[in-house]
Order: sequence, then structure tokens, then C-alpha cells
Amino acid sequence: MLERWHALEDEYSEDMHWFKNFLKQHPTNTHITNGKVKKLKGDLKNIYQYDVSYKDRVRYIVDKGNRIVKVVFAKGHP
Repeated sequence: MLERWHALEDEYSEDMHWFKNFLKQHPTNTHITNGKVKKLKGDLKNIYQYDVSYKDRVRYIVDKGNRIVKVVFAKGHP
């Protein structure tokens, strides 16, 4: 997955730079993302998703207590 993360950084450098800063400061605040970050529902209810592009996604889990963000998916639309 790390390979794909780097590929996304290469292809979408400005968007991924913004996203990394977002993860450091406000990983669960979907109101400031213009619809690019959303909390998923159903079986994926504890996962957030960032739409890097029309076809590429990053999914992550936030441990608020320990202030940790864990990326669980970084590639094309599942």
C-alpha cells in the first residue's frame, strides 16, 4: 500500500499535500473538505474516505484517543 500512496503523491502532489495536512490537523472534520472526505456507512462505518480523484481513494481509521490515523486503503475506487 505504501507504494500506491507514493504513486498518488506523484500523480496528485497538490491534493495529497493538502490531504496530509488535513490528516494532521482535522482528520474527522468532513465539513471543511468540500465533499472530498466522508465518513463511510454500514460495514465500513468507522472508516473515512478521501476522494483523491474521480478514480482514486484513500481510506483511513482515526484513533482519537491516541491521535493516530491509520491508512487502510490507497488505490482506485473499490
